[in-house]
Amino acid sequence: MSAQHKALIDRLSVSTFIVAWTVMILRIAPALFTQEAWPAIGLGLSSGYLLADLLAGSVHWIADRFFERETPILGSMLIAPFRDHHDDALAITRHDFFEVSGNNALVTIPVVLLVAALPAPTGLAGHFLIALGASTTLFLFMTNQFHSWAHSPAPPKPVRWLHSTGLILTPARHAQHHCGQHDRAYCVTSGWLNPLLDRLRIFARLERIRARRRLPTSKSVSDDLTHE
Repeated sequence: MSAQHKALIDRLSVSTFIVAWTVMILRIAPALFTQEAWPAIGLGLSSGYLLADLLAGSVHWIADRFFERETPILGSMLIAPFRDHHDDALAITRHDFFEVSGNNALVTIPVVLLVAALPAPTGLAGHFLIALGASTTLFLFMTNQFHSWAHSPAPPKPVRWLHSTGLILTPARHAQHHCGQHDRAYCVTSGWLNPLLDRLRIFARLERIRARRRLPTSKSVSDDLTHE
């Protein structure tokens, strides 16, 4: 795929996501003004933020630790960008918003359309699920931008405030991933889940399970597991 075609796809994906997500919100907006639903909506929004962090971290782990750049389809779209990022961490800051967010928008659009097609929410469970879907898709879409800001030497002033409050991925929180073998702190939306996941060694345990089942790992990870 040429650079021009990739740039066009990125712009179409980001634009489509923004329009679809906005339509989804406008469709469910009347429910947001129902006071009885506020607790369920608040819980759904916060849960969606955590879920986005977990999903982004899981994809990051897979891209860093499994398959190779030459893997069909996944190699060029997912594996290579993450591996190249380890070699030049500041490259992400030299990309525009569309290039940074294009892939996330593309894979998230079907979920947005699915949530938008659901019946209008009724009851606390319905409001929770709609809020969960809206929050998860929005923050998955924004994850790479949060990641880029965590590397930026001079992020915008509002972003510096978000960093100071810890509401999004901070440079210090993310720096842990770029130490050693890049085998920790995979979550890059807020990074809130990293201490728990790293302390419990969740991803390391899953790697050992995959190794025992002879599933495809990257060459470097295979060497690590062989010498453990």
